[in-house]
Amino acid sequence: MAKLQLNSYRDILSNKNFLAFWSGFTLSSVGDSLTRVALTWLVFEETKSAQALGILTVAYTAPILLGGFIAGPLLDRFGARRVMIVDNLIRGLVFALIPILSALGRLEIWHVYVFAAVYGALLMISLAGGPTLIPSLVKEDQLDTANAMETLSYTVSNVIGPPLAGLLIVWIGSTNVVIFDAVSYFIFAITLLLVSVQEPATESHESETTWYGIMDAVRLMIRNKVLLSTTLMFMAANVGLGALTVFLPLVSNQIAENSSQVFGALLGALALGEVLSAWLAGSLTMNITLGKRIALAQILSGVSLLFLLIGAKFWAVALGLFLLGFFSAPLTIWAQTLRMQVIPPDMRGRTFALLRTLMQGATPLGGALAGFLLPVWGIQWIIGLSSLVIGLPGGAGLQVTELRQAGREF
Repeated sequence: MAKLQLNSYRDILSNKNFLAFWSGFTLSSVGDSLTRVALTWLVFEETKSAQALGILTVAYTAPILLGGFIAGPLLDRFGARRVMIVDNLIRGLVFALIPILSALGRLEIWHVYVFAAVYGALLMISLAGGPTLIPSLVKEDQLDTANAMETLSYTVSNVIGPPLAGLLIVWIGSTNVVIFDAVSYFIFAITLLLVSVQEPATESHESETTWYGIMDAVRLMIRNKVLLSTTLMFMAANVGLGALTVFLPLVSNQIAENSSQVFGALLGALALGEVLSAWLAGSLTMNITLGKRIALAQILSGVSLLFLLIGAKFWAVALGLFLLGFFSAPLTIWAQTLRMQVIPPDMRGRTFALLRTLMQGATPLGGALAGFLLPVWGIQWIIGLSSLVIGLPGGAGLQVTELRQAGREF
């Protein structure tokens, strides 16, 4: 039986520290969403090339592999709040260069790849910093709701961002859209300054040594089958989602040629499904373990992509993307709650950075494969392959006893 607990959101939003963090995080996520659409459309408009889009996906995501291994120790050594403040100031300054170079007539496609690579290199600070910081802001029984709120930051931004970006691109141009992202970074840095938490890095016992190597996180992941199975499952899913970033602009172009509005609307449909399910995941209790929910939701995520095989029809593609968002959004929420209970507090930075680096690092593989295979195999085959890559690991997850039984107390 399922039961809605709507007061869980009211309670967590009464927490001033969490509210400050979440507000800044959400605004920054909206800015990132605007920029991602704007730069993707800029590259597509200038090149009309699947390979160029594949390179952009790799530029956005491949540096995560390097940045992730650096971000984890920094978060644990200096505290998530401090490191995230510095990160936002740096990214705000870097992305402000895009409209400046454009205004000077100096912006080239390779510049876009470089800026995307900087974003990817620093991304893990916020991806791992959020779950590292959240347990110090909320009560343990609020973790599901807090994790849902973090996911809602991403999903709401993806509902607002793509359609808004599609309009803004027409009105002010792709490069000027990035101005909003640069400003959002500075605002997030200010809201983090308002957050009051106990920073482990300031405690005197750290001088003895709390600088664990990355292998401590690797060993923890390998020993714990819940951590290991969910990481492998999500890595596979991200390969399929990486391919989506390449073939979706082309599918959009089949529906309506050179229409940034259609492209933005399709991304909005995906995000709308994410918002609805993320909200439900933070307030809905069910008599089924979190582990089973994760596996079943990933299976259904893969099945959802099959709607795109119906053809270049807006309703079919939008419905498939909505369902993909609906079934995929709770995956991170449920898995993150399980991980927060397993990972020791003084290893959260490194372990979350490791797990999310491995998962995010799978995205460029999907983007690169789709970029180079799509001209040979065609869109339909790539969509079908992506569906299998996303959905089949969910079935494998159901075979892992530890995962099936995980989260009985929720």
